[in-house]
Amino acid sequence: MHKGTLAAGALLAGAAYCVTAPAAQAVEAGAVVVTPSSTAPGTTVRIAATGCATSNPNASARAYSDAFPTASLSAVGSSGEVSGTSTVFTGAKAGTYTVTVVCDVSNPSQKYTGSFTVTGTSATPQGVRGGLGGSFGATPTTIAAGSVLVAAGLGATAYTLHRRSRRATH
Repeated sequence: MHKGTLAAGALLAGAAYCVTAPAAQAVEAGAVVVTPSSTAPGTTVRIAATGCATSNPNASARAYSDAFPTASLSAVGSSGEVSGTSTVFTGAKAGTYTVTVVCDVSNPSQKYTGSFTVTGTSATPQGVRGGLGGSFGATPTTIAAGSVLVAAGLGATAYTLHRRSRRATH
C-alpha cells in the first residue's frame, strides 16, 4: 500500500468515528437529554428521555423548564423513550436550566431531570426597541414648538377647505 492511501484511509476512519461517536453514546434509563446541550435563545431544542415505560397506554409525557414552554413528548418505539421539541424563549437569560420530564401527567410520580445551557445571545433577530417614540425626555419648549406646528397645520387645512367651499358656491 502507498503511504497516501494509508493516510487517506486513516483520515476517513477518523472522520467516520467523529460523526458516529455521539450517536453511539449510551444513555442510561431515566436520563433526560436536550440537544443541542448549549444553545442560544430562540433556538428549537429536542428533548428526549428514557425509562418512561408506563402501564398506561394513553400516557401523556411532558417536559418542563423555565427556559422554554411546556413540551408534549411522544413515545419513540416501545422501549420507554419519549421525545419532542420546544423553542427556547427569546428572552431567556444565559445560564444552566433544569429540564423535568414527567412520563405520565396523570401519574406525575415518574419523572426524570436533566439540564442544558442557554448562551447569552439570541439566535433570532430582535426588533427595534422604540420605546416612547422619541417623546420621552421632551422639554416644555419642544412640546410647545410641536404644538404650534400642529396648530399651524390644522389652521392651514381649515383655511384651504374654506376657500374651496367658497369657490364651489360661486
